[in-house]
Amino acid sequence: MRLARVIVGFLLICWLQVSVDAAPGPAPAPAPAPDPFTHSSWTSKDGVPGMIQAMAQTPDGYLWLGTYEGLFRFDGVSFEHVPPAPGHPPGAIPVSGVFAARNGDLWVGYAGGAGAEVYRAGRMVRAGMPDAPGEVTEFREDMDGTIWAVGGRARNALKRYRRGAWERIGAAWGVPDEPVSSLLPSRDGTIWLATKTHLLFLRRGSKRFEESGLRIADGASMAQDARGDIWISDPSGTWMLPDYAGGARVARSPIFYPAVAPVRRTMILFDRDGQLWGSTYTGGIFRIPRPGRGGAETMVRYHAGNGLTSNQALAMLQDREGNLWAATEMGLDQFRKANVAAAPLPPKTSAFGYLINTDESGAVYIASGDQLYRARPGEEPRPVLNGLDEPRALCRGRTSGLWLAVRGKMLRLIGGRVAATLALPDQDPVNGCGEDKDGRLWLARFDRGLWRRDGNGWRIVPLPAAAGRPQDIAIDANGRTLVVLERRAVLVIDRAVARFWNNGAIGVAGLTMVRGMADAPVIGGGTGLARWDGQRFQRLPIARHPWLRGIRGVARTPAGETWMINNKGIIRVRTGDLQRAFADPDMPLRHDLFDAQDGLASRTQGGDGLQMVMGGDGRLWFLTRQGVVRVDPTRLTHNRIAPPVTIRALTADGRRYPDPASVALAAGTRSLAIDYTGLSLSVPSRVRFRYLLEGVDTDWVDPGTRRQAFYTNLAPGTYRFRVIAANNDGIWNREGATLEFTIPPTFVQSRLFAILCGIGVLAVLSLLYRLRLRALARRMRTRMAERLAERERIARELHDTLLQGVQALILRFQLVADDVSPEQPTRRALEEALDRADAVLAEGRDRVRDLRMTESGDDLESMILDIVRRQVFPTSTRVHIVTHGEVRPLNSLVGDEVARIANEALFNIWRHALASRIEIEIAFRRSSFAVRFRDDGIGIPPDILRAGKREGHFGLTGMHERARKLDAELYIQSGQAGGTEVALVVPGTIAYSGRRRRSARSGAEKTPA
Repeated sequence: MRLARVIVGFLLICWLQVSVDAAPGPAPAPAPAPDPFTHSSWTSKDGVPGMIQAMAQTPDGYLWLGTYEGLFRFDGVSFEHVPPAPGHPPGAIPVSGVFAARNGDLWVGYAGGAGAEVYRAGRMVRAGMPDAPGEVTEFREDMDGTIWAVGGRARNALKRYRRGAWERIGAAWGVPDEPVSSLLPSRDGTIWLATKTHLLFLRRGSKRFEESGLRIADGASMAQDARGDIWISDPSGTWMLPDYAGGARVARSPIFYPAVAPVRRTMILFDRDGQLWGSTYTGGIFRIPRPGRGGAETMVRYHAGNGLTSNQALAMLQDREGNLWAATEMGLDQFRKANVAAAPLPPKTSAFGYLINTDESGAVYIASGDQLYRARPGEEPRPVLNGLDEPRALCRGRTSGLWLAVRGKMLRLIGGRVAATLALPDQDPVNGCGEDKDGRLWLARFDRGLWRRDGNGWRIVPLPAAAGRPQDIAIDANGRTLVVLERRAVLVIDRAVARFWNNGAIGVAGLTMVRGMADAPVIGGGTGLARWDGQRFQRLPIARHPWLRGIRGVARTPAGETWMINNKGIIRVRTGDLQRAFADPDMPLRHDLFDAQDGLASRTQGGDGLQMVMGGDGRLWFLTRQGVVRVDPTRLTHNRIAPPVTIRALTADGRRYPDPASVALAAGTRSLAIDYTGLSLSVPSRVRFRYLLEGVDTDWVDPGTRRQAFYTNLAPGTYRFRVIAANNDGIWNREGATLEFTIPPTFVQSRLFAILCGIGVLAVLSLLYRLRLRALARRMRTRMAERLAERERIARELHDTLLQGVQALILRFQLVADDVSPEQPTRRALEEALDRADAVLAEGRDRVRDLRMTESGDDLESMILDIVRRQVFPTSTRVHIVTHGEVRPLNSLVGDEVARIANEALFNIWRHALASRIEIEIAFRRSSFAVRFRDDGIGIPPDILRAGKREGHFGLTGMHERARKLDAELYIQSGQAGGTEVALVVPGTIAYSGRRRRSARSGAEKTPA
C-alpha cells in the first residue's frame, strides 16, 4: 500500500512538472453571458415617421405606430400613413395613444384636444369623446369589453366607453384630483389605477376605487405576470405589489429593483417567457430574465451605448410572434430570440484566430490567444490553461485527449491538462495536425512540408511533384490521413497507399475544407461541394446551389441533419436530402440559412483546421472572425405562426385604391400594380410570396420577397387576384388574400362596337359581292353580245351566199323546166324537184331568220303565250300564266335563252306529259328572275331525271347548257303523284336590262285562248 502511494505521488509530481512546463497561468474569470436576443432597428433613414409615442398590433398583423406626424402602420418593411377621420380637428396631428381591442377595433388617441377615433373596417371614424383632454395617452379594455381612456397630464381626465356612451370617472368614483399615469385591468376583473402619487384599485362590479395605501412617483406603469401578481415601475424602481385587494398592507415587497436611471415616465410588460421588460424616459430599456427570483444584478440594460436607437424609450410591445418592440425618440427597435448565440468568451487576442475541437467525452475545447477553454456537455466554457505560446493547431488523439501545437512543441492534453510534451526540431508553426488509427502523429507545416512521428522521431514525408505545400490535415472515420495541399489538391494516405487528387479530379476549385465523414470524405471549395463515394467524385456545383460556395465546416447530428458554415452563414440541410442531391445534382436541395438575422454577427474564420464541431450535448460550435458562436438544434426558435396576408393597394392610371376588396376600374385600363404584404414581423426580409391572377397566369408566380405585382395589356373583364405568403421558417398561409377587380370595356372594346364592326364587315362583304356580281354580269353581257353579233354575221353570210345561190339555181332550173314539154315525164320530175328546193329554201330562210331574231324580253308573258299557241295543245289542256312582282325588261339574249328554254319545256309537256293543266309562273324579284312550268301529266321517269337526258334526245341537255350560259339554276323534278316541274332562276344582275317598263303586278293571271 505504501509503495502504491509513493508511485501515485511520483506520477502526480511528474504530471505537475509537465503542467509547469506548459506554463499554464491562473485561469481568468468567465466572460459574462451573451445576450440571447438579436437586435434590429429602424430610424429616420429607414422611413421612421417622426417620434413614436405609442404602439399596438391588430389581429391582421399590422404594427400601428402613434407618432408626432400622425398614425402609421408598419408591415416590417414600409411605413404607411393612415389619415384621421373626416371631421378631425385641424392641426391636431400627433397621436399619443393606440390600443387594439379584442374585437379588432383600433382605438387612437390624439393630442391637441382631438379626443379619440376608431379604425374599423378599413376606415377611421370619430369616437365622439366629450370634453376631450389635451392628449389621450392610454387605452385599456377590461373583462366586460369596456374601453378605458387615460387623459395624460390633465386632472380628472379618466373616462370609459361603455354601451356606446362615454362616462367620466372622477371624484364620485374615489379618484383623486390629479393626473393619471396608467391603468391596468387585471385578469380577475380588478382595475388598477396609478395616479401621480396614489395607487388605487376598483373591484369588479364596484363603482368606487379603493386606496392601496402605497405612495408612488409620477409616471408609474403596471403589468401582471403569469402567476397573476401585479408589478409596478416608477422612477424609484420596479417591484411586485402585495395583494392589496386581498387585504395586505405591506408598504413594499422585499423583491425590489432600483431604477436604472432618473426617469419621468416608465412602461413595463411581461413577455411570454416571463421576463420583465421596461422602458424608461432617459435610461433606455431593461430586461429582468427571472423577476422575483434574483436581485438587481440580473438586470440587463439596452441603451444607446450598446445599439438602442436612443436612451429615451417611450413605448414597448410584444407582438403575436413573440418579438419585443421598443419605440424611442429616434426610432424603432426589435428584439428577437436568437438561434445563434455567442459563446461567453473574451474577444480574441491573437491574429491567428480561434482553434476548436472535442475530446472523447464530448467536451469542447477552444484556444484563443494564450488561453485554452473547455465546455463540458451542458456547461459554459471555462478556462483551463493560460499562458500558451501561439497555439496554431488543435486535433484529436487516436483514442483520447487532444494535441495542441504551440511554438516549438506539441502538447498532449488529457482532461484539459498537459499530459505530455513533444519537442519540435524548430520554432516554425504547425498549420494542421492529426493522429491516425495506427497512432502516428501527422503535422502539416506549410514552409517545412509534411511530417510524421514514427516511434520516437520525426520524419518528413515526400509529396508528389508539383503538389504544393501542406496546409491542413484531417483524419477521417476510417483513420485515413487527408492532407490539403495549398488549396488545390488533396493527398489521401491509408497506411502505405497514397492517392493524389488535384482540383481537376475533384471538380472543385479553391479548396477550403476537407473532412472525413462517416461514409466518405467531403471536400469544400470556392465552386461547390464534392464527395468521394469510393469510386468517383459526386459534386454539388454553386451554379445549382450558390449557397454552397466556400464551405469551411461540416458536421452531422444524430437527428439526421447536416450543418455547415461559410461566409453566407450557418446552413442546415437534411442529411438524406444532401445524399440524394449528391446522387442527382439537378434535384432541388432545401436548406435553412442562419445569418445576421438569427444572431450570427460575423463571417466565418478564414484559418485552417476545424471551423465547427458538435459537442457531446448536441450543441454545435462555430468559429467566426469575431468570436465563437453556437447553435442548439434541439432548442431552435421556430416561427409557427403563418403570416396574415393583405392587399395594401391597387394602383391603376395614377389612381391608388388603398385596402381594396373589390374595385371597379376605369374603362380602358390596361396596366396596373398590386401592392401586397405578409405580416410576419420576425424577419420581414425572409417573407416569401406567390401570387396568381386567374385568367392570366396559368400557374403560381414566385416573386421571392417582392411585395408588388405588375400586369399590362389586360383585356376588359372581371379578374381575381390571389396571393399567399410564408414566414421566415417557411410556414405558408395557403388561404392568403384575394382581390377582385373589374375593367369595363371602352366603346371600342364593347359588344355593341363588335356588333357594329361585324355589321360593317358584312356590309363591305355584301358590297364586294354585289360588285363582283356586276362584274360577272358585265362580262356575261359582253359574251352574249359577242354571241349575238356572231349569229347575225352567220345569218348575213348564209343569206348573201348560200340562200342567194340556191335561189339563183332554182330560177335557172325553172327556166329549164319551162322549156320542157309538160307531157314529158322529165318536166314532172323537174317540177317536183323545184318544189322541194322551194321548201328547202323556205326552211333555210326560217333558220336564218331565227339566227337574226332575238327575243327582246320586254313582254315575256306575251312571248310565252305565243309559244303556247304554236304548240297546239289539245282543247282539253288548260294553261294558266301568273306574273309576280314588278315587271322589268330582260336582257335581249337572256330573253332569247328564256324563250328557247320555255319552248323546250312546253314542247316536252305537249309531246310527252299528256297533261290536262299547265301552270306557268313568272316572278320578277329584286335579286333574281324566275320562271316555273308545272303540269299534272305523267311525269318524267326517274332514270331520265338521274341521267338528265333521254337516249337519242338532247332537249333536257340543251336546257341545262343554256342555263349554265346564263349563270342560272335550272331545276327539273317529278312529283310522287305525277306531274313535272321545271324552274329557271337567273341572277337579277344578269337577267335585267336595267330599264323599268311598267308598275308591279302581283298575282296577275292569264289563260290563253
